Amino acid sequence: MTDRQFERRIKLIQQGDKQGLKEIYDEYGKMIYQCVFQVLHSSHDAEDVTSDFFLKLWKIADTYCFGGKHKRWLVTIARNMALDLIKKRSHEQLTINNDDEDFRDEPADTVSTEETVAGKMAVAEALEKLDESEREIVNMKIFADMTFKDIAAVLEKPIGTVTWKYRNAIAKLREFIGEVYSA
Repeated sequence: MTDRQFERRIKLIQQGDKQGLKEIYDEYGKMIYQCVFQVLHSSHDAEDVTSDFFLKLWKIADTYCFGGKHKRWLVTIARNMALDLIKKRSHEQLTINNDDEDFRDEPADTVSTEETVAGKMAVAEALEKLDESEREIVNMKIFADMTFKDIAAVLEKPIGTVTWKYRNAIAKLREFIGEVYSA
């Protein structure tokens, strides 16, 4: 979706037309989920935050600066929502008595059909070989189709650091895939 197409959908939302939100969800739902999952490492939490993200988008559509980079805006909001959940949980955990440890949120143990596909399992296994910052950059670049400049802005890191980490991550992935297929 181009910036112009996105802006048309935002205008629909601002006018109270849910079709604009549906079209943005259809286009970016998976990207937002991936972004949030990278931060939270829990499919259950990622699904919840993704749902909350689109509710929030409905409410804050009027804050979008037209002429901006819409993917950067969306990813920044989603990432901040995920980080807010982590902060909230860490605060809550400080107030929970040790006797209540069994009642803390656990990651969902159900796996979606899509995640059971062999190709996705191989990708997930390969991505686990990367450190967290490399995984986040690879996900933003490949799955969210973001530019290095946008990734650098979202992560608040120099673009040189982002590109260097991306190249190193891709080299690690190639090495891992080579090991898997040569075995």
